[in-house]
Amino acid sequence: MVFPQVIAGFHAFINVIGLPGNLLVIVTIALERRFYVMRYILLASLAVSDFFFLILANSFRIASLAQERWLYGQTMCYLNPFFARYFYFNTVLHLIAVSYERYNAIVKSPMTYDGTITKSRVVSIVFIWVVPILFSIGPFLGLGKYVYNPEVFSCEQAWAVHSKSNARNITVLAVISFVVPSMIIIFLNWSVFKTARTLQENIAQVGNLAGSESQLQEMSRRTTERKAAVDVCIVIAAFMVCFLPAWITGLCRQFVRSSEVPAKLLLVTNGIFSASALCNPIIYSIRKRDFRTGVKDVLRRIGVFHGSSNDVNNDEIGMNHLTFRAKAPAARPAAAAAAAAAAAAAAAQAAQHHEGKCYGSTGRAGGNRLSPIQELTE
Repeated sequence: MVFPQVIAGFHAFINVIGLPGNLLVIVTIALERRFYVMRYILLASLAVSDFFFLILANSFRIASLAQERWLYGQTMCYLNPFFARYFYFNTVLHLIAVSYERYNAIVKSPMTYDGTITKSRVVSIVFIWVVPILFSIGPFLGLGKYVYNPEVFSCEQAWAVHSKSNARNITVLAVISFVVPSMIIIFLNWSVFKTARTLQENIAQVGNLAGSESQLQEMSRRTTERKAAVDVCIVIAAFMVCFLPAWITGLCRQFVRSSEVPAKLLLVTNGIFSASALCNPIIYSIRKRDFRTGVKDVLRRIGVFHGSSNDVNNDEIGMNHLTFRAKAPAARPAAAAAAAAAAAAAAAQAAQHHEGKCYGSTGRAGGNRLSPIQELTE
C-alpha cells in the first residue's frame, strides 16, 4: 500500500464517521422541539453543510486517490473544487455565527437575549448559504479556472506559481477567508469565557459571604471553569488545526518552486482540511449533555435505545448554578441536602440580582436556564 492509498483510507474514514455523525445532529435537532432555538438551528445548518461537503467534495477524492488519477470527467473536475471551496466558506460563516450567538447570549445582551427564531435570523442563515457562492463561482465566470492536479490526484483552482497577480489574489483570499475569521472566532470565544468566569466568580463570592459554599462546591466550580477553558481551546484549536496547514501550503506554492512543496504534504493537508466535517458535530453538538440527552430521546422514540428517560442511579442537584451528580443514596441526610441546595440557590439568586443580569432560555426541557459557565460546558 502506497501513500495515496493511505490518504484515501483516511478520507474514507472521515466519510464513514462524519456522514452518520452529521445526520444524527440533523435528525435530533429536527425531531426534538427543545432544540428549536437559534443556537441549535445553526448547528443543524452546519451539519447539513458538512454532510453535503462529505458527499459532493470528499467522496470523489477517495476513489481518485486510490486509483491515483481523476475518474469523473471534466464536468466534475469543475464542480468538485467548486463544492469544496463553497462548503469551506459556508463552514467558516457557520462557525462565526455559532460563536457570535454565544457571545450575544453571554456578553453582549444577557438581559435581553432570546434564542427564538425570528425573520432576521432566518435571513442571516440564508446569508450564510448564499455568500459563499460569490467566493467560489469565479472560475465559472472566467476568473481563473479549475484544473486537474496530478500531484494530488484531484482538481483545484489553477494558481500559476511565481505569478505576482495570483500570489496577490491568494494572499488576499487567505486574509479574508482565514485570518479575519480566525481573529473573530478567537475574540468571540475568549470574550465569552472571560465573562462567564467573572460572573461565576461573583456568584461564588456571594455564596462565600452567605456561608453556603462548601469545599465540594468550590472544587466543582473550579473543575467546571477548567472545562469551560478546555471547551474554548478545543473550538479555537480545531479551527486552526483543520484549516491552517492547507492555507500555509497553498501560500507556499505561490512563493517557492512547486517541486519544493512535497506532494505528500499536499495530500496530508488536504486530508486534515476535510476532517473538519468530522470534527464539527463532535465539538459543537455531541459533546454537549443536552444534545446527548436529545439523542437518547430520539433513539428511544424509534426503539433503538431502551433506557429510562430518568437515570434511577443519579439525582441531579443544582448548586450555585453548577450541576453536581451523586449516587441515589445521598451521602448526607435529605433534609440537610435540601437546606444546602436552598442556601446555594438563594446565593445564586442574590448574585444574579447583584449583577443585574438575567439569562435567556436555552431551549432546555422544562424551561430551565443555564448559567454562562454551563453554556460552555454542558
